[in-house]
Amino acid sequence: MRKILNNLWSQRTNNVWLFLELIVVCFVAWTQLDPIIVRLYYRSLPSGIDGERMVVANILSTQPYETADDSMSQEEINNQYMKREAQYVVEANVIKRQLLAIDGVEQASIADPAMGLYARTDLFGGSDYASMLRYAWQNDTVLTYNICCSQDEHFFETYGIQPIAGCKTSKELSDIDQGWIVSQSLAEHFFGSAEAAINKELKAASYVGVDWHQPIVAVVNDVHVSEKDYNTWAVYSNNGTIRYDASQNLVVLRLKPGVNPRRFAEEQNLNAWNYASDHYAVASFTAYDDIGSSKNQFAAPTLSYDFNLQIATALFFLVNLCLGVIGTFWMQTKRRTEESGIMRAFGATRRRVMLMFLAEGWVMATISMFIACVLYLNYVKLGLGELCISPHEPGTQPDPTWVADKPLHFLIISAVVYIIILCTVLIGTAIPAVKIVRARITEALREE
Repeated sequence: MRKILNNLWSQRTNNVWLFLELIVVCFVAWTQLDPIIVRLYYRSLPSGIDGERMVVANILSTQPYETADDSMSQEEINNQYMKREAQYVVEANVIKRQLLAIDGVEQASIADPAMGLYARTDLFGGSDYASMLRYAWQNDTVLTYNICCSQDEHFFETYGIQPIAGCKTSKELSDIDQGWIVSQSLAEHFFGSAEAAINKELKAASYVGVDWHQPIVAVVNDVHVSEKDYNTWAVYSNNGTIRYDASQNLVVLRLKPGVNPRRFAEEQNLNAWNYASDHYAVASFTAYDDIGSSKNQFAAPTLSYDFNLQIATALFFLVNLCLGVIGTFWMQTKRRTEESGIMRAFGATRRRVMLMFLAEGWVMATISMFIACVLYLNYVKLGLGELCISPHEPGTQPDPTWVADKPLHFLIISAVVYIIILCTVLIGTAIPAVKIVRARITEALREE
């Protein structure tokens, strides 16, 4: 190691530029990879939804909406919205019945807006607090997602959400008409276990400000498909009313066993507009696993589009930076042909020369990564940047994963960046080094 450090110091004039280049690359890689790694991790978590036989029907209005006039009072505006909401629910049920009549469809459910954009990439609306309510047990009050569904929606069967306690099947869950159905993580937060939550009464603050008490009748598995944060606290109300949101008019279909969702969507897209009511029609069908891809123009959520753009941008910069590092180390190593020949002339083996070149690259990458991490920590402390951690609002579910643990978060991202940089440096060093050490000593010395 001392010899390696002496070699680096003796060539400090050339190496200082290599160090600066590596520090910049490490710093940029950290900022680019942090949000991507976090979102990929969130995406990898179990969704809690059985999407294997799911298809989403995207419904569009075939007539323009009545817009609120400046002369209208707030009461008139609210009445207009409620009228539109009621009309959509009625007509969506008409379309749902048409979809249920399709050969191969087992169940169908109108998606509640709280179930999020396109029912996958942001199932519970991420940080959309409009779809959240406060629930209390004794002196503990928390903010959870409030999912409304009517008893005839077959909601739990359609989404494949499974019971943990209180019920044995998803059909039994869908048949419940009174009481709360809560997620497993919320039950464990309040009562310690899913079984202990059954028959306990929760208090909910309703939209009109009146306390609403109901017993917990069932506990279901956690549902998490958000790419933005970790949040699985949810309360399902089977005696609720489907809410309306013009940007999220969807009907979710569960197909019968053996029916291929992609093939089903492709076939039905040929006649999608035939499934219609007076003011609405199906614009497209998309297999659940294809949501967010480019396979359907109506089913490309903004969240996924932004993420794909973020990945593409990061890859563009990182590939170019890494190629630059490889090229720099390639040229730096190739210039040392004569040095290699001299070392071998004094008895050094090919393996020893090769290991020395690689060890020097490893030392440079390690020192540069350490400096870059120190700089990034100060960069964060100065408020110029931040770790990609979802803000924990008071009363909401704390993130139990490594993402919310700042020291662990920093170490994990740093390890990933370090591995990438180290591989880049070693590739740029090893390829020319192999050619150098394989050359005859006389040829190595003659080239210079």
